[in-house]
Amino acid sequence: MRTRILIAGLTLAAALAGQQASQQSSVWTTDASGNRVEGPRYTAVESPSGSQRVETAQSINGRMVPIQGAEERVLRDDSQGKVVERVIRKYDATGNSGLPIKVRIEEKKNADGSTTVQSSAYESDINGNLQLFERSTSQIRKNGGTETSTTVERATLNGALQTVERDMKVERPTGSGSQVESTVFRRDISGNFTPFAQEVKQITKSGADETTDAARYETGPDGKLVLASRSIDRVKTNPDGSQVSDTDVYSLFSAGRTVDLLAKQPRLQEQIHKERTPGPGGKVVETTSVRARLPNDQSNFGAYQKVSQTTYTSTDPNGREVKSTSTAVSRRDTNGDIVVDQGRVEQSVTTKK
Repeated sequence: MRTRILIAGLTLAAALAGQQASQQSSVWTTDASGNRVEGPRYTAVESPSGSQRVETAQSINGRMVPIQGAEERVLRDDSQGKVVERVIRKYDATGNSGLPIKVRIEEKKNADGSTTVQSSAYESDINGNLQLFERSTSQIRKNGGTETSTTVERATLNGALQTVERDMKVERPTGSGSQVESTVFRRDISGNFTPFAQEVKQITKSGADETTDAARYETGPDGKLVLASRSIDRVKTNPDGSQVSDTDVYSLFSAGRTVDLLAKQPRLQEQIHKERTPGPGGKVVETTSVRARLPNDQSNFGAYQKVSQTTYTSTDPNGREVKSTSTAVSRRDTNGDIVVDQGRVEQSVTTKK
């Protein structure tokens, strides 16, 4: 999973080409008495030449200290490809830095039109020497669709790299949308690669309406893939820019992740309703309401209850795009009531170069 995040970071940096962006966010929770408690804070600065990210949290003595940071430099970016170097640092409870992890991400554009992305992660030992511990290589081909094959290698006890996972993702356009199929293969005890999980997603568009039907398959007791969960998301965009989406979630587990004894196959467990409403001054309010099967009566659903509200505000003075986001998230308590549990405040500023 760590390698996926590193590769995703390269895509983000490419998207910011020609732009300078900064971001600040903070998270808060509530204690047993319902009082607001400030949590970790996150700051990031992105530019075409690199980026810097720092996450801080409150220490035992009440000071804000760093807990993780990352610095990124673009070493090369031309028609042949791109090379990015990233240094990740983790800190102890008092803010002292541990040994860094260095990641080199190389994107190469091949003569046949395909793209190769290789991410190599190195750990530092106590002497400062770098040891390769993970490498991920992705081949991306576009031919009427997009095919991405990824191989993940990790170091064994003797230091040699061994392939532990292979992923295949295929995205094909259809007459009314697209279909995405991704499969994860992992090495079994015999050394063979067998399917571990699979997701099949069908996206259908009709005018202002879009439906996404996503089915996830996982390995069953007999070692074969079986349907584990499914979600159907329907989004309608109105002429005024507002959106309404309804999602049906099917699973063998209830919304509380307990086994549904009445489910012989994935059945409807949860329904999610979202409304996104634009307002004056670039303000957008998004509310999410959820209803689920009752924990004491899994044959019936409870009423819809609002679990989160996010407010976005956006202004563009002097060529800058400023976005502020405020989110309040709720949870269901032991009495079955919805109470505000946590939230997030975020602001990002983007300036075109």
